[in-house]
Amino acid sequence: MAASQPPFSYRRLIHDNQAHFESLIQNGEVKPVLLWHLTLPLVLSILALLVPQDKGGRHVRPLVLACIIGITSNVLQHRRMLTGGNGYMGALIPVWSTIWSATILLFRHVERDFKRIERRPSSSAPTAVVPNGGAALNGHAKEPNCIDATTNSSTESVTWQSYPQTLSHRINWVISVATSMRGPEWNWRISSMGTLPASVQAQLNKPPQHHSKAEAEEKEGGGGEEGESTKAQTMCTHLRSTLILFVQSYLLLDLIKLLMIRDQYFMGSVSPSPPLPFPFHHLTPYPILIHIYRSLVTGTGVLAALNYVTSLNPLIFGGLSLAFPNAAKSLTSVPLSAPYLYPPTFGPFFTSILDHSLAGCWSIWWHQLFRYGFVSAGHWLLSLLPSRLSSSRSVRRTLTVLVAFALSGIIHASGSYAQNRETHPLAGPFRFFILQAVGILVQGVISPPLWLWMPRPMRRTCNVVFALAWLLGTSGSVVEDFARGGMWFTEPLPVSLLRGLGVGVDDGDRGWWCWSGKWFGRWDGGGRFWDRGWRVY
Repeated sequence: MAASQPPFSYRRLIHDNQAHFESLIQNGEVKPVLLWHLTLPLVLSILALLVPQDKGGRHVRPLVLACIIGITSNVLQHRRMLTGGNGYMGALIPVWSTIWSATILLFRHVERDFKRIERRPSSSAPTAVVPNGGAALNGHAKEPNCIDATTNSSTESVTWQSYPQTLSHRINWVISVATSMRGPEWNWRISSMGTLPASVQAQLNKPPQHHSKAEAEEKEGGGGEEGESTKAQTMCTHLRSTLILFVQSYLLLDLIKLLMIRDQYFMGSVSPSPPLPFPFHHLTPYPILIHIYRSLVTGTGVLAALNYVTSLNPLIFGGLSLAFPNAAKSLTSVPLSAPYLYPPTFGPFFTSILDHSLAGCWSIWWHQLFRYGFVSAGHWLLSLLPSRLSSSRSVRRTLTVLVAFALSGIIHASGSYAQNRETHPLAGPFRFFILQAVGILVQGVISPPLWLWMPRPMRRTCNVVFALAWLLGTSGSVVEDFARGGMWFTEPLPVSLLRGLGVGVDDGDRGWWCWSGKWFGRWDGGGRFWDRGWRVY
């Protein structure tokens, strides 16, 4: 009688995967990703932007971009890691860094066109400040620390700051350019983030000398105790809602991870497709329902992970700016305690899909972290076309949509290619994203004539049906490639409440703490200096 197979163990799978990868490293079949491979493109971009155009910058920036392309090519060909989706992020980060570097070094004229929102003191007259200890001067107990945190001793307003002339100011400004993907504090702030508050726009549209103390207090709440307290309370409210979102995303990720561990499909066994675990095994006779279930789990996992990670930005920078306002102001001129600098990562789902269908899903609801880089590449290519073509609305729309989704496909296909398993980068993620462009363009052609006679409820119904049908009809390739490549081997959470309590897992997979093993370690590849550094495991 044949010996029965041991029950599936998630921890044994992860251990075997790590052991296999280490054997590839030790045998010299692949080289490890070093930390500088992921950070050097950013550093080089910053250094290049520090050199003004009229002092050699126009010659330095193309050379730096060529170096970044070379680093990325080397990583894609020879370097691998396990952290971040079984090595997925080891290629996605360098490829995106290359696109972003091209955006700020080639596609856009940063020095001429970019402006940043900065604080600009308009009066140094002191205002009453509640002491940090004891009671307030009027005899009442002082307000909570969250309100005191932004109390200022001078009236402030905001203004646009173009490329600074002084080196110290320029360093801070350029670092902000290189690290601000959505541009919340820039004049190229992406449209999906919404407009700036009217009070802020009123100040930005006036020369700095026209900002009076009264205007600043009324519009920005930047002076006095009352204006600062209102501003602080608004930011505190925003932080509370962000913290709630963070906790919700954490708990949802814990659940999604548990569902994936219990479904061997997500652990790489995609062919033949394994049966669904309890209680979803009732869907087994219906392949379409299995596909919908696994697509929803995948999409929800990505959404929760992005909300979980991006929530840290306002919690860390916004929270610290309230807790240590003087330190925040000494580090940067950007008003870090302003809520408008931290818009949601995702837009409204229902109105996006009801009113704009598939295009609304991707341009309004889904995250727009890469949008400015994609749009900039499209506009740069348009600038190379003859004016009779670049001025055509249909040509502009077609090219920008195709470029955006092609670049998104390249980024995700690169991540798939670098994973420590056999994947199908072109037939998987690239095909999925390029088909989104096809769907948007096709619907853009067939919809306008129909909308002329359709009532609004019917239009919205058609929008929803088309968007969901197209997404579900094309998602199979990327869902399978994510699972095949070991994307879900990653442990996004340090502590798992469900697995700690033993919910839905065998005894061998129980445990509270999830972040075991190394993240970084010294590496000496011998020979050349560029083979030494901190290895990313």
